[in-house]
Amino acid sequence: MKTITKVFTTAILLACFSLTCAAKVDKTVNIKVGTKTRKYKLYVPNKVKENTALVFCLHGTGGSSDNKQPAFDGIADTTGIIVVYGHGENVKFPFFGNMELPGWNSTGEWSGDIDYILAIIEDVAKNYSIDRKRIYCCGFSNGGMMTYTVANLLGDVFAAYASISGYPINEFHLHHTGYRPVPFLHIHGTNDDLVKSQYVSKIIDNVVARNGCNPVPVTTTKSGKFTKKVYEAGEGGFPIVFYSMNGMGHSPETNATEDGNASRTMWNFMKQYTLDDPCDITLKWRPCIEHEGWAPKSHGWTINSGKTICSYGQGTKKDVDDNANVYYSLQFVKGDYRLTFDAQGEAGVKVALQLSRFSSSNNNKTVVFKDTVEVGANRTVDFSITDKWAEFNIAFMKVNTEDQVTVSNIEIHSYDPNAVGIKNPILSQGEGTIYNLRGQRTNSLQKGINIIDGRKVLVR
Repeated sequence: MKTITKVFTTAILLACFSLTCAAKVDKTVNIKVGTKTRKYKLYVPNKVKENTALVFCLHGTGGSSDNKQPAFDGIADTTGIIVVYGHGENVKFPFFGNMELPGWNSTGEWSGDIDYILAIIEDVAKNYSIDRKRIYCCGFSNGGMMTYTVANLLGDVFAAYASISGYPINEFHLHHTGYRPVPFLHIHGTNDDLVKSQYVSKIIDNVVARNGCNPVPVTTTKSGKFTKKVYEAGEGGFPIVFYSMNGMGHSPETNATEDGNASRTMWNFMKQYTLDDPCDITLKWRPCIEHEGWAPKSHGWTINSGKTICSYGQGTKKDVDDNANVYYSLQFVKGDYRLTFDAQGEAGVKVALQLSRFSSSNNNKTVVFKDTVEVGANRTVDFSITDKWAEFNIAFMKVNTEDQVTVSNIEIHSYDPNAVGIKNPILSQGEGTIYNLRGQRTNSLQKGINIIDGRKVLVR
């Protein structure tokens, strides 16, 4: 009898323990997006925190929200965060013989998937207390490609990003033109022969330059497991982190990271950042070609060739067989920009520079601007892009072949020609109320455009 009672009591305790550990919510939710009804899976742990973080997890091609990839349930249970597992609509994938499979329109452009993601945020916020400054996005395979698109389009909504086994390929050639620099972590297997590992370095290079990072990474190698590269943040930007996992194929998970779990590694990276973290939202490109230890020629640059001092950016017709439509790329959207750089050489020597736009259908180039400036520090050229989006080549040239000239500290920022320009400004306390372009009050002037008592002030 005692044995039966003991077994019965143990069973009750185990059942209670199971109920305690079970998710408060683990269900599929239907949501109206425009004229469509879509769905997502919501996971809210039993001990969900107030004003908690929200993580979006996006599945790969042919997957569903039921796959729960990347897997964040366990992280939610221990941290009290809320997790959303997205569910993609049918998308035609040329790579799979034009089959229609559940997935994401991860082109870097706005689509119904972006409307869907924004609608989910509002749907979750109606019922739970979420911190809108701590919303994060991660994905596997095509979901990782979509994470790059989210970073491009919703930089003012999501604080940080992570991808595993997914970067933009084929028809999903990425638009690197986001609202702001963003923190991004990427995990990829050396044996991935679907989203091929040999092309991922070009994507990382493009994002590093777009983010203004140091292009010479701090590298950590754990024998037989991974090589980790941390591209440290430059002024006004955020770091990019890349894990190359030894022997890993096309997979949504690995236990070979230093955390023993890929999702945990993603979370440990993303949770460091909020939308309150200061950054220069005007920064659009800083390649840092002058960094010691970096070889720009091996990263898509032409260096010291004839009259060319340095040149970067190539438009190309899509060629999914040879390069999966992945190549070194300089991209801008419609707007006003300011190019600054330093040119070193003998006094009076001039540098010619040219920005050219590539046609979307062929390799023909159209000159956006041509200019010639004398050598010196902080050379400045303002220009405008009239197209919605395009790819470009930028070239710095010698006027005379025998000239000895070097170029460094190249930066391109978005630019408001109506803003008041000041350099290294100092405001005494109480001189003005300062806001950034997000409408957030700040204690000091930030590089880029500031709003002071209703005036736009550009800090260079």
